[in-house]
Amino acid sequence: MAEALVKPFIPLAEMTLADFNVLCTKAEGRDKLARFFQYLARAIVGSLGYMHPTAGTLLAKLEGHARTVMVQLAGARRTFRWCKEFPVIQSLPKCLEISDPIDRVFELLQKASLSIFLVTDHIGMLKQWKILTGGKRSGTGTIQLGLKFFCFSNFVAGLYQLKKVKDMGNKDEKKEQRRKCYETAVKHALLVVQTAHLSLLYQTHDAIVGLAGVITSSIDVIGQLPAKPKVSPDAKASSK
Repeated sequence: MAEALVKPFIPLAEMTLADFNVLCTKAEGRDKLARFFQYLARAIVGSLGYMHPTAGTLLAKLEGHARTVMVQLAGARRTFRWCKEFPVIQSLPKCLEISDPIDRVFELLQKASLSIFLVTDHIGMLKQWKILTGGKRSGTGTIQLGLKFFCFSNFVAGLYQLKKVKDMGNKDEKKEQRRKCYETAVKHALLVVQTAHLSLLYQTHDAIVGLAGVITSSIDVIGQLPAKPKVSPDAKASSK
């Protein structure tokens, strides 16, 4: 059981300086790395919140610094999301070509709600910058509305991954694919917890959300690392 939980994170422990350089050359890699530290800062803010540090103490200063990092990285990452909706919107017609009607609905709901989140997030940011005015919601309120759609998108995506597992059955040759689907389903479940809190749909605690964000960010960072060449069992045996 412990091995199954640790296995997805092994690539992080094996990451070399060359791997890190490749990660940082990609915009998506830098974004996921920034996300890791954003949610690490949120976890620190939430954990220190339990201690109620007195103003002026070292812990109070640490909480303030962590909050600054959290807010600034969140704002920076919001600018990274511009134009990410284009490939998602372009993929919507292809969803209609999926033969399985249930898979078709899952794909459409997931991608449509993701598109709405991205567009709404841009509008919220423009409101925060005072470029757009009017409407019932402030910039923060608009961003929170968008996060509700992102929460729904991840909820649907998690269910979709579980359906894929069910469709695979218990065949041994599908073992690695099932593990990957379970891993992705857990990631989406943690994202539901995060986005439900951030959108005020269902608030938990910054410490919980921060920890969930660190885990999902780690999975995303691993996905941006260069692929390692697979070593066959025969090659391993001959090297001994």
